[in-house]
Amino acid sequence: MSELQNSLLELIRRTSAEIPDDVHGAILASLENEKRGSLAANAIKIIDQNIALAKNKSQPICQDTGSILFYVDCPVDYDQITFAETAREAVTLATKKGFLRQNSVDSLTGKNDGTNVGPGAPSFHFHQHRSPEVSVRLVLKGGGCENVGAQYSLPDDGLKANRDLDGCRKAILDAVLQAQGKGCGPGILG
Repeated sequence: MSELQNSLLELIRRTSAEIPDDVHGAILASLENEKRGSLAANAIKIIDQNIALAKNKSQPICQDTGSILFYVDCPVDYDQITFAETAREAVTLATKKGFLRQNSVDSLTGKNDGTNVGPGAPSFHFHQHRSPEVSVRLVLKGGGCENVGAQYSLPDDGLKANRDLDGCRKAILDAVLQAQGKGCGPGILG
């Protein structure tokens, strides 16, 4: 296995199984706002346990590891074809190792070959620059978080929301109300 493939495999593992410390800290801090023993407090504790289990076992935090998007900052003469081939191999291996769920399907046939690799999957976004460094970022976009996205244009007469802070609050609360039960939990605003 090449050094690049090893690095990509580790990037996939960590992206799937770990969350940033500041996000974890914010989740734990939210526990202070909940009544001890309440459903909300218990849910936060379960989320914390899931975060620890995922990290310790190198298993996905979420059941839907989603669409795989690589963002690559690279020199002008960088071999993007070789990178994409190596990344596809790393995704296949990561899926076999259980770092990713087997959730990509062929959009025409509906078949799942269990690799998360196919036409357009994973997705690559290359950005060229003049320095010699290569930087790779990975985003796993689960459908549950994407399917409930909303966009508002203020003022909004239906919500009685103007172009001010109160109008923003009304739009955000309406988006949460419309999304309830449709997206993956937890729903976090911030």
